[in-house]
Amino acid sequence: MKAPSILLFAILLASCASKKRIANPGDYTAFLRQGVLKSKLTTTAAELSFWETRLKDHGTNYVDILQAASAHLRLFALTGKVDHLVLGDSLLKFGSGMLRNSDPEILFALSQNAITQHRFIDAAEYNKAAFGAEGDRYINRLLEFDAGMELGNYKMATHSLGLLEDKKAFDYLIRRAKLEDHNGNLDKAIELMQQAFEKVKSRSKNLYCWTLSNLADMYGHAGRVKESYEAYIKVLQKDTSYIYALKGIAWIAYSHDKNSAEAKKILHYILSQTNMPDIYLALAEIEGWEGNNGEKTGYIRRFLDEVQKPGYGDMYNKYLISVFTEELADPAKALEIAGKEIKHRATPETYDWLAWAYFKNGENNKAMTLATNYVYKKTFEPNALFHTALVFAANGKKQEAKALLRECLESSFELGPVTTMIIKEKLALL
Repeated sequence: MKAPSILLFAILLASCASKKRIANPGDYTAFLRQGVLKSKLTTTAAELSFWETRLKDHGTNYVDILQAASAHLRLFALTGKVDHLVLGDSLLKFGSGMLRNSDPEILFALSQNAITQHRFIDAAEYNKAAFGAEGDRYINRLLEFDAGMELGNYKMATHSLGLLEDKKAFDYLIRRAKLEDHNGNLDKAIELMQQAFEKVKSRSKNLYCWTLSNLADMYGHAGRVKESYEAYIKVLQKDTSYIYALKGIAWIAYSHDKNSAEAKKILHYILSQTNMPDIYLALAEIEGWEGNNGEKTGYIRRFLDEVQKPGYGDMYNKYLISVFTEELADPAKALEIAGKEIKHRATPETYDWLAWAYFKNGENNKAMTLATNYVYKKTFEPNALFHTALVFAANGKKQEAKALLRECLESSFELGPVTTMIIKEKLALL
């Protein structure tokens, strides 16, 4: 995104001067310590070494292969190093092949891993194969929902969810929350996620942290920033190594508090502990907001250098489209990526990316057709609303554009200060 004008930047600073900050370093500084993941990394690396030694000494054994795969995938979750994801996936495939792809548990694991890699068609196919191998019907329906939502097959996903008998089970509640969020019922989604959290808060540390951090995200989307912050802090108090919660706190420090120095401190800490490529883009936005364009460009380049490695595949296409349209002025490249993405999954969000790429290529009519038919009133994602508003404005639909931009202002925290200023500038001109 372009930086806001100097005048609007000054207005923004003045308007924020009296706003009470939420992120208090006294609450989380103790969690910013080096080696927070060391114990988990050491244990998991030792497990991987053990299974690799067994494979070397005792020959190929599918049990050892699957254990090694599991260790690689856990190391990916800890380190963010994509090589572990690729190796874990390859070992799962090899182990499945040894059993003639007849073990449904391995096929379920391959399906879940394919979702992580944004290979959603493959995820659906693995799940279908698991069904054919007489896999657990409950897991099958859960993964059918997960893949269906990613592929834009919402009717099928809703049907699969409806087949689950226990409507109070954790697995049902978190998926129903996702469906309600997709349908624009954020308050209902939050209510369901709160119910899910109550189910697990005293049973499992991992599920406690996962559920509460997702609930914190939802609070932020709803503008309930203080509740979001408090939830992230509770996550860290439960597990000091749950770095994802720090990412949420960093965004609060930047987007709500306008405390960019504190946000950058947290983001740099995250990068010192694990590899999250999108952190480079968060740092780039903050540097751009501060007017440090050289530093901004450097972070964008670091992001590109990382995510264009072969192992990432299509995992960061959304971000790449944004970078090529907004930062690098290469809309043709963005259009190429968006066209590939729409073949993989035709959702309102991916149609938005395609429409936006056409818009940035100067093809307003194509952008308008896509936005009208596949995006408008079909998604409530703030960036999609913002893009659609600009497409509508360029095609003469000023009243609709104004309405969408005003709706975007309700998501100012989620969109961030830079986009919020652009929205205000555009509204003033319409």
